[in-house]
Amino acid sequence: MGPIRHHTVADRRPTSRSTAVATMLVLAASVALGGCSLFSSPRPPPAPGSSLAPTGVVGYVACPNAVTPIELARDNTVEPDIPLPITGTPAPGDFAIATSPNGRWAYVVTSQQVSPTITSAQTAQNLVIPINLVTQRAQTPIPIPGSGGPHAIVVFPDGLTLAASSGNTLVPVDLTDDSAGTPLDLGAGHAVFGMALNAAGTSLYVLVSGAVIPVDTGRATAGAPIPTGLTVSSVYSPHGIAFSADGSTVYVVGQGGKDFGGRLLPISVATGTPEPEASFDKFGIAAPASLIVAPNGAMAYVVDSANNWVNPVPLTPLAVPTPPVRLPALVGVSGGTQHPTDIVFAPDGVTAFIVDGFDSVVPYATTSQIYGRPVPVCTGASSMVVARAP
Repeated sequence: MGPIRHHTVADRRPTSRSTAVATMLVLAASVALGGCSLFSSPRPPPAPGSSLAPTGVVGYVACPNAVTPIELARDNTVEPDIPLPITGTPAPGDFAIATSPNGRWAYVVTSQQVSPTITSAQTAQNLVIPINLVTQRAQTPIPIPGSGGPHAIVVFPDGLTLAASSGNTLVPVDLTDDSAGTPLDLGAGHAVFGMALNAAGTSLYVLVSGAVIPVDTGRATAGAPIPTGLTVSSVYSPHGIAFSADGSTVYVVGQGGKDFGGRLLPISVATGTPEPEASFDKFGIAAPASLIVAPNGAMAYVVDSANNWVNPVPLTPLAVPTPPVRLPALVGVSGGTQHPTDIVFAPDGVTAFIVDGFDSVVPYATTSQIYGRPVPVCTGASSMVVARAP
């Protein structure tokens, strides 16, 4: 996978896409909202030797007004927060973070308050904020169309395009010129709560309440919703959708059944049909908020926001979840959801990190099911991504 080409002045020009996904997003970006492209200011390359980026693998934790870098290769050393240039404070969980494949850029989808005018009340403007991870500074925000919570964002493998959610729409952003393109409207009642993109960037599935919607990335169209019978957890920023290791299955978590119990539901990519589900009923009331799938495809780990624990679930074959592992006592004091909202793997595919929805990240060894010392981060954390250093 080649480097992202738009991060030097000389290379800020459209580049041919290497995948059908990138083609879709460039096509969508060619017609900007209202016929006007939206551009951010140019980003000059950092001077030689001036990199402020941490070394090794880094975790980036998104909060309402900042991003906290964590040096995972240095015993989870916390670096200074990167402030986000927004006005006001978005609702808890109304933001998410993703990084470029080469680790040079992070992108936060979020919102800010727009001052009222004589003819309008105060409103929220959804944004994508690029963060230069070499200089550790946020750049000019990119306004995106749509209204409603911005809960999900994905960067495509070529590093030239991304898709961000804005209420019930998907908005492509062309990263060669930071322009927001024509939104793809998923329809009323289909607010986006998560997105899953396969490793090749050719298959995109969108999580909405009661369904999963496949997106034809070559035609920039949404397919028929696949009913799941699962409502999205009440916790903010659920992120409850993930691909299997081989890309053949999409896993979704939520609440369903007559008693609204926690469920993990596999969906076949080949047939677009749900398969037998796993239930968390034996462990009581559950509100699955997020999940990850082990690189070997053998296990999933589901964060339960109602019980503040993790449910390991065997996948080969799908079996009854094993007993949950309760998180240590939360250490936060204010500003968050007070429940775990996200879980991500470190590059070793064994160590996971759980965002507690407050102001800490908790390491979790999936093999021993032992938690590490909580890592303090910015207040109101609800989304995390792991990337190699730029």
